[in-house]
Amino acid sequence: MALIALLGLLAVSGCAAAADTQAAGYNQADVRFNQQMITHHRRTIQLAELAVDRGGSAYVRDLAKEIIPKEQADIREMSGWLTSWSEAVPAEEKAEEGAELRKGAGFDRGWLTMLKGHLEHGVHMAKEVQTAGRHAPTRRLADRIIQVQSGELTAIAERLAL
Repeated sequence: MALIALLGLLAVSGCAAAADTQAAGYNQADVRFNQQMITHHRRTIQLAELAVDRGGSAYVRDLAKEIIPKEQADIREMSGWLTSWSEAVPAEEKAEEGAELRKGAGFDRGWLTMLKGHLEHGVHMAKEVQTAGRHAPTRRLADRIIQVQSGELTAIAERLAL
């Protein structure tokens, strides 16, 4: 009987927590998106840092240099929202994505191909929060991510077609 009462209290408190987030103007889709996008942006930065050092063309090096500060600014913004909601900000972790790309012939094409897939995933994530999210600033960020990364994807596809 005590176990049933405890389970009931846990269920009610879980519902109350969900109601609290919705009353605050955000929901779990917003929390999940911001947490996942922080991790995603950090990986994008790690990829870009490789290209700054190893890129063979000015296009690749310049694109990498443009990406880094934009992603860092987004991470600061998303971290601020999560902190204000008393939600966890993901710890930074070192990914090995792109480590196999060596400086020299083929680096630019390999990096652009890898970045293309990575950005496509980011656009997909942003589209999901547009439908499920409730936090207006998060939705505006998602709109901007879709716009900017779609433009980058078009330019990358053109570059890869050469």
